[in-house]
Amino acid sequence: MHQTQQTSRTFLLAASFAAAVALAQPAIAADAAELAPLDAADLYIKTIINQDEASVAKLNAYLRPTRLAGHQSAEYASYSDMKEADAKFPTETGKLIADLFPATMRAAVTPAAELLAANVIAAKKGAVCQATKADPVTVENGIQTAAVSFECQIVKVPLAWAPAAQQLAKSGCKVEQCKAGLQKIAATYTSSPKQAWRAVFAVSREKNSEAWRNDFARETFDEIWEYL
Repeated sequence: MHQTQQTSRTFLLAASFAAAVALAQPAIAADAAELAPLDAADLYIKTIINQDEASVAKLNAYLRPTRLAGHQSAEYASYSDMKEADAKFPTETGKLIADLFPATMRAAVTPAAELLAANVIAAKKGAVCQATKADPVTVENGIQTAAVSFECQIVKVPLAWAPAAQQLAKSGCKVEQCKAGLQKIAATYTSSPKQAWRAVFAVSREKNSEAWRNDFARETFDEIWEYL
């Protein structure tokens, strides 16, 4: 008898939860329709460039109904995956940098190489970005599209880290000189003035009730690495 009562309570709790989720769906869909292209683009920018946790959560919630309707995974971006990739970047990229140097000095230059990589990813995440203007919506073959202009303030280093490290490795520097050279390159990412990076990010949707989205968003934002 006790087991039957417990099962009934479990069923009722599950049913109540399902009903609450069902009731919440129209509200979420309505939010998707109400968010302007400029605001949607801003969430993408702060998610992909800055990896801002609150923006990641908002973008996931905003896109979720549209993604589920299209039989995609519920989450667009994983904040935990981003954090994990960030944590690996200094070590993995530092190894790539150290491998540019002769094998006999790689162990010695690795700490400086990892410092450079850490400063690079910090500079990217620290970019101050904002969507500035959305062009009028165009419609083609039933698809609404809005081009959103945005601008980021990022460091203006004398030479990006990859070619700078390659030049240093080819210079014939001794161990201490190579270490100091990598440290100098790393310092440019914390001391250099800012520059403006401007680009256009397009968001589209099929119907007014769907979210403004860009399934290839990272391709636009990957261009930031050309400046770093």
